[in-house]
Amino acid sequence: MEYWHDGLAARKELKTREKPPRLDCSHKPRGINSSPGFTLLELLISIAILSIIMLGLQQVMGTALSAHRQTTEKTELLAQARYAMERMVMFVQETDQIDVPAVDKLAVSERLLDTYDNDLHTYLFDGDGYLDADNDHNGLVNEGTLEDPPDLITFDLDKTDGNNWKLMEEMPDYSTSDLYDPKEKKVLCEHVTAFQCSLLAPNLVEILLTLSDGEHDVSLKTRARGFYVN
Repeated sequence: MEYWHDGLAARKELKTREKPPRLDCSHKPRGINSSPGFTLLELLISIAILSIIMLGLQQVMGTALSAHRQTTEKTELLAQARYAMERMVMFVQETDQIDVPAVDKLAVSERLLDTYDNDLHTYLFDGDGYLDADNDHNGLVNEGTLEDPPDLITFDLDKTDGNNWKLMEEMPDYSTSDLYDPKEKKVLCEHVTAFQCSLLAPNLVEILLTLSDGEHDVSLKTRARGFYVN
């Protein structure tokens, strides 16, 4: 009887050892869906805030680009006016004759350039040592003779296009032997609204130049003296 109880106890102990432990599924492993996600309301609020920020950035960028465009346009307009004014002053300062046949026209004798061979009338990068206006190649310029008349350079307005006046320059053509053969007129600047010249003295001229492109206005005024005018 004692052996029978011992065998029964041994079988119970063996079953207890062989039975696998039960897993507790009531708790989820840490790190898996341990934090809640965004709700729909939170997503909508985030999108609204981001939209407001993007709209503000767009407005700032638009304002900056518009300011840059206006600055660039005005700078280009000013550059045109300065180039034209500086070129006129350059020729006035070296001239020995100033003429203002009309309020919007300026004519001066050219005695600055040395870019051609005075005998062959071919272009030379460094010139030939004689001014191009020295037509008879004797070292004297604008003698007033048939062989060496004054070579005039003129500045006047082209009003062909009523919406866009142009300041034009007409130079002597030193590439030919013809003493009265000017080059084709070239444009110095556009969008001119005013070009006025006043001869204050035989050697002093006042020049006013105004440009406008409809949005920006640039006005320059100066006085130039001809150092070789008697």
